[in-house]
Amino acid sequence: MKYLHFCIIFLILLTSPTLSQLQPLSHAELMTYIKEAADSAWIKHPAEVKRWRESIDTNYVFGYNPPGTDPILAGVCAELYRDTKDRKYSDRAKQLLIEYGEYKKAYPVNYFRKRLEYAKGLPALPNIFLAPSYMRAYRLLKDENVLSSSEKAIVERNIAESADFLLNFQEWGPMNRAMLRAETLMGAVKTVPNHPNARMWEMMARAIANDSWAKWEIEDASLYNGVWLYSLFSYADILQDESLFRTPIIHYYLNYYTHLICPDGSVPEFGDSGWKVNWDRFMVCLEKGAAVYKDPTMKYAAMRLYHSAMKPNMPRNNIWLAQIFYDCIHWGDETIKPEAPEGKSEEVLEDIVGKKVVFRNGYGENDTYLLLNYRDEGDGGLLFRDYLRNTIPVEEEKMHHGHSDENSIPLLMSGGSVLLRDGGYRDFMPSGPYGAYRQDYFHNRVAVRKNKLFKGQKEGEERYANSRKAVPGQGVLEFFHNSGAYRKVRTEKIDFLWLKHFDMSRTRVTDDKIGYQHDRIVNWVKDLNIFVVFDVLKFTVEDYYTAANLWHTRKILSRGERWYDTVYDSLGSVALPTNTSLLVYFPEKGQRMEGMESEKRNYQNEWVMYQLDSRHCNVGDLITFTTIFIPHESGADIQKFFSSVKMVDVSYPTKTVGVKIESGGTVYYVCAKLDLQMDIVRDYRRPKYTYESGKVRFDDFETDGSNVFAVVTGKRIEYCITNTVKGTYKGHVLYEQQPANFGLAFDGSPEAPGAGKVRYWEDVYTMK
Repeated sequence: MKYLHFCIIFLILLTSPTLSQLQPLSHAELMTYIKEAADSAWIKHPAEVKRWRESIDTNYVFGYNPPGTDPILAGVCAELYRDTKDRKYSDRAKQLLIEYGEYKKAYPVNYFRKRLEYAKGLPALPNIFLAPSYMRAYRLLKDENVLSSSEKAIVERNIAESADFLLNFQEWGPMNRAMLRAETLMGAVKTVPNHPNARMWEMMARAIANDSWAKWEIEDASLYNGVWLYSLFSYADILQDESLFRTPIIHYYLNYYTHLICPDGSVPEFGDSGWKVNWDRFMVCLEKGAAVYKDPTMKYAAMRLYHSAMKPNMPRNNIWLAQIFYDCIHWGDETIKPEAPEGKSEEVLEDIVGKKVVFRNGYGENDTYLLLNYRDEGDGGLLFRDYLRNTIPVEEEKMHHGHSDENSIPLLMSGGSVLLRDGGYRDFMPSGPYGAYRQDYFHNRVAVRKNKLFKGQKEGEERYANSRKAVPGQGVLEFFHNSGAYRKVRTEKIDFLWLKHFDMSRTRVTDDKIGYQHDRIVNWVKDLNIFVVFDVLKFTVEDYYTAANLWHTRKILSRGERWYDTVYDSLGSVALPTNTSLLVYFPEKGQRMEGMESEKRNYQNEWVMYQLDSRHCNVGDLITFTTIFIPHESGADIQKFFSSVKMVDVSYPTKTVGVKIESGGTVYYVCAKLDLQMDIVRDYRRPKYTYESGKVRFDDFETDGSNVFAVVTGKRIEYCITNTVKGTYKGHVLYEQQPANFGLAFDGSPEAPGAGKVRYWEDVYTMK
């Protein structure tokens, strides 16, 4: 937890520079920072120790907690001595290492009796985040022959008792805390190889690390992704084993984080994480990747992270950064020139492990970026997920550190401003009220519950009553709130398309316990920079249901019927740019409720906007929501946007939906089938569908396709129809698949004609 507090405090130092500053890291520049940080940390060290002594908490949940700066400062000073041979650095490192075990004396003499794991006394190095730095410092000083036999004995005793301590509490699986344990234990083996217990440490280290070595991680949280990867790389460095980087999974992860980089130059927040947290760990790992694979895009990502976080006048006093920068020097290659990846929408990187979709038009600071996260807990790592579930209090998370954010939009940026963002980590341990901030109602997603919400009644709506006063309804958040415990769901990608004028993804969440499927269809009209989001709920159990389309913001500038003009002006004490605002518009009327409520989210006061439907549903019934996102210059006249957006007239209102947007004499169509099974009419032969069984109409378009995208300017129609046999516009055939014979019918009947559906057809048609 204190690590998280450190990260949050560090946020105030961050900023977003221009891309003109993007240059490869100079090792000479890094060395300047390292020296200044080491000297500054040494000067401040006595005061920090004094503050630590005055704030000792013997009830701290993680037990004995010695100062955090000493091991890192010792490691940096030891490196500086190796490189400069300046004795002041070896003297400092030696003093920090030898005196570290003395901090135990600051605790009450019987404190060790509070916890079973202290049966043999307090360990000098209980913190797995810090122990590797302490051991690194000792290995360097030992190589330089600057320690006496008695000094070596003191340090080695500190290391040994700490390694023994780690054997008492077991955390394993491909996740951050397990990898930190393996790194610490293997560091002890390499540092004190002749200790009688070294064989046990090594056995345990390899048993834990082998679950992460070239294996998929089980965590879906960007903060802990960085911790895990950096620890894994450090473990490989201790072993001097570069074979890790010849494995496809490591190459995958480095590409994964490269392609997630957002306009402000950070890895976006999802799961248990924070704004720009752990940029340093991602940076050094990408530096390593760029050097190993000679990959300029990984170098680019590392540089974006660095230049986004490192303010030109930022004090050079962060000793943790100094350690990171030393690894950049050891692992990196300053001759590789950064090169941005292709700046277009994409799956990051696929639909099995990553389960992310990014909509973007570039990697620039003012470019548009929307992240969709549809990752579930997944099928991988079952043994490890179950072990965590059975040993630590993690009810509010999917294993491990993940949120109930399936089909959520954790981040939308445009014009340099944050327009939508994730909910935050947690208020306190294990979670804050109602599972804050992990449950579905803290995310930009659809939340579904059984039972109907009491909507109240407006004045005059009563039946057989004397009073004609309004009756207040039930609060939406009040209805949805629960303990925050995670409910397991499954997710799948249905489709993703990158087209000339439009990008689209369709992803599905299946909740077998509540009994529904939720398809989120994100459509980006790139020419207009407008997002059209269709949310489709299909129920698999007959019951009463309430479903709400939840969107969160910091500040609502103005509002009207079914629209909200919003802005993120701050994140706690960090002011965010507000040159761009977001218009959130619900164009559909009908029985849906719409409104807003105040909430605590992201450690600050925020608002949730919603459109809601609450009713009885039969098996196969659909509930749909349409949301329009229009990023625009702050202060612009937003009334003009409403007249440009209209719902499309459709032939099956309960099974199809469409939006058209008029702009300068051109009309953009975004249309979709809501029920992808509506075509199916038979089983005994293939294909199971016919054109007639799947035929639908969107204004003047007729097709059996799943989606229609079109740009209509006069008689010119640029279009794309997906998963289709035929499409027409005003009776003109745009595309038609010719029939073929389909045989091997299950009823033994002879071959018969049928038409296969084309994946999609993108073309231009000009009417005569």
